[in-house]
Amino acid sequence: MKITLNDIDPAGVARVAVAGDVTIQDFADGGPNPMESVLGTSWAAQRVLVSLDSVPYIDSSAIGWMIDCQRRFKSGGGCVVWHSPSTRVREMIDMLKMRNILDVRENESAARSALKGPPEPAAAPIPPAAAATNTASPTPGNEP
Repeated sequence: MKITLNDIDPAGVARVAVAGDVTIQDFADGGPNPMESVLGTSWAAQRVLVSLDSVPYIDSSAIGWMIDCQRRFKSGGGCVVWHSPSTRVREMIDMLKMRNILDVRENESAARSALKGPPEPAAAPIPPAAAATNTASPTPGNEP
């Protein structure tokens, strides 16, 4: 994983980009949170947009990192909104049912709006990928 600070806009919103696969190997050393390397020690008090558009794959360790970030931003007085996930990343988030925990938006514009406006449910912004592709018949006895 590569994490970079793109810029901090005049409103104080930091734009961070994550690139490459995000896996357990990125967290194996037990070092500081990768956000600290680009935003400094007070990272959890900032308002941050995190682009995932250059992340082709995440594993459950990446999801754990995202949940930890979300929790630490909330307790630190900051806010994080993840945006622009690839189809594969979105499918992993959906498969693990993390859309109610992680604030993930379809694109940067939607993520920026989420920082400015009142809190919205994290589940609303991106339709589940599985809903568009699941055409299986119900299991007998489980029909609606």
